Parts: sequence; structure tokens; C-alpha cells
Amino acid sequence: MEFDFVIVGGGVYGMATAYHLARLGAESVAVLERAQPAGGASGGIGQRGVRANRRDLRELPLIREANQIWPTLHEELDGETGYIRTGGTYLIEGPASTGFKGIDAAETYARAQTELGVPTELWGRDRVRSEYPGISEDIQGASYVPTDGMASHEATTLAYAAAARRLGVQVIHETGVASVLTADDGGITGVVTDKGETIRARREVILLANGGVRRLVADATGRELPLWTIHPLASRLRTSTSAHIPMLTGHETRPLSVKMLGTDVMLSGGWRGRETAGGSEVVTDRLAGNIEVLRHVFPYLADLEVITADASRAESASVDQIPIIGRCAPRLFVAAGWSGHGWAIAPVVSRLIAEDVLLGISSPLLTPFSPERFR
Repeated sequence: MEFDFVIVGGGVYGMATAYHLARLGAESVAVLERAQPAGGASGGIGQRGVRANRRDLRELPLIREANQIWPTLHEELDGETGYIRTGGTYLIEGPASTGFKGIDAAETYARAQTELGVPTELWGRDRVRSEYPGISEDIQGASYVPTDGMASHEATTLAYAAAARRLGVQVIHETGVASVLTADDGGITGVVTDKGETIRARREVILLANGGVRRLVADATGRELPLWTIHPLASRLRTSTSAHIPMLTGHETRPLSVKMLGTDVMLSGGWRGRETAGGSEVVTDRLAGNIEVLRHVFPYLADLEVITADASRAESASVDQIPIIGRCAPRLFVAAGWSGHGWAIAPVVSRLIAEDVLLGISSPLLTPFSPERFR
């Protein structure tokens, strides 16, 4: 088989980039996915945060533009995204005794975010308690971004996939990639699947899979990208006590991210599963630790029942905790290392990738994420 563009990875980035390529006029696009679309990091429990608050400042121009897309994305794709704009907070426990956190830092972040187009408020104790009745007395304030929210990662990915298929994109699932083909001039010409089939790319191979990018790039180019795999832990909890957590909620110094799923609580925030020979598994002590942090911040949530917990959705992290986006060889475009915060900016980054590889338009918004920063 032969296509103009061969995309590796059927998550939100793979499907959204394929959609934009087809929408912009690419004649033939294939997406190779080792399982099913949304079967990896772009699927799983609950929803993902669409967050600008306390994001790396280099990503703020991207999230600012993404915030213009999310509210009507379901109309563009003619499919559900589950997007809701709830606002979002980062809770602050007081002056920092170590590091670079605390009220003073939050005030500075709020000014910087606002100046970069993400209006941010700093709340004091009284405002926090009016929004979060029963919250811990340790919480001294919060930074608040009214444009933050959440969306269903699985529904959004599948909506992109359906829209891409309607535009002629071929999605080849249950097909992994074993290697990338390199020509004598160092350029990339295609891939070899885990079934031994060669698929040629007339214009570009685009690596957008969360897993395997580091190995594929190293094997094809000899270049080792500073990436590693993580297995984020997420859980859905039920409580007989009514939880009043009205918005996307994070914590400045504790590993905690909370969202409401109906009357249930979705809990995540940096805790990890354990890698195994067959994938990954939930570590009971870490799940208990995550729940203990939740109880510290919301002490009235005492009787929590674990409905489900999952650590099977592997992601990739980069050494400087921002993504790697750009070419690693002629005709080889890579986007990986999302480090747990690539979801919210996917609608805009996927479009910019498509414009680069199809039209030759390189956006300055992606310059900070170039692989060349490691040379």
C-alpha cells in the first residue's frame, strides 16, 4: 500500500491530524493504530481537563487558541465531545516553605497568564470557601481561570476519527508499526508493520503514537529523543456524602486533580501505575495515597468507594515536560512527550501539524517545541 501521508497512532492527535490533512486537501491519508482508535491514552475513565491554569507559559498561546475551538468543536465534527466550560482552580495551601510556590508565586502567575491572554483571578480564603464548602482549613487561596473546563477524550477522539473517515482517511486498526523505512539520503519513505507489510509514504511519515516513538526514531535516525513512558493512575469514586466540587480542580503542591462525573468523583493528578511485562497495573498503595490526598483537601469525603481504577493508558513524558513537535529527519514528523498535558491543545496543534506537512506553513507557535532544542 502507498499513501501521501502515513500517520502512526490512532489517538486524538493521530485522528485530528488526519482529519485536518483531509480537510485541507491531502489526497490520501492512512492512520495506523495497533489497537482501536482511542484505545490508549486518548480513552479510558471519565474526562480530561481543558486547562490553561498553571500551564507552561510556552503553551499559553496554544491553549488560548484552543479555547476558541472547543465550544463549537462538536458542530465542526458532527459528533459529541462532551466539552463543558466549568472554570478551573489551582488550590494554594499558603506561603511556600520550599521551592517556588505559594501565594506570592500565584499572584505572579495570575498576572503573567492574564497578560498572555488567559484571564486569571486570585481568590482568597473566603472566596474559596464559598465555592468549595467544607474544604480543608489549610487551603489559603486559589488561582482561577474561567475558561478552563473538561471534555471526553474518548468521545472527542472517536468524533475526529468519524469525521476523518468521512473525508476519505483510511484507518487501519489492529496494526502496529515495527520499523520506519529510511532511504539512502536519510529521508523516510514509509513503515513496516508488525505483520511484515510495507506501507509507503510518498510525502511524510508522521509519528503521533504515545508509545514507541522513541524507539522508532532511534532505529531510523540514530537519534535518541529524551522521552520515557508513564502510566497515569485514574479512578472513579463514589461517596454517600454530596461532593461539591463545581469545577476542574487541581492543587499547587499536592498531586491532585479532581473532576465530577455526575455525582461520582474522578480522581487523578500525577500518581502512577506500575509497568508490567504485559502493560501496566494499578498499585494499591498509590491509589490509597491519591485518595488520602483527596481526603486531606476535602475532609468531608470520608466514605469513598472505588468504582474503578485504571493505569493502562500509557503516555509519554519529555525531559523538560513540554512536548517534542517537529521533524527528526527528512519526511519524518514527530509529536510526542505530552507529559500529561497535551490533551487540551490537541485541536490547534493537530491543525498546525497538518498545515506544516501539507502546505509547508511552519507556525511560530510550535517553535518552542522543536526537537532542535536538544541539539
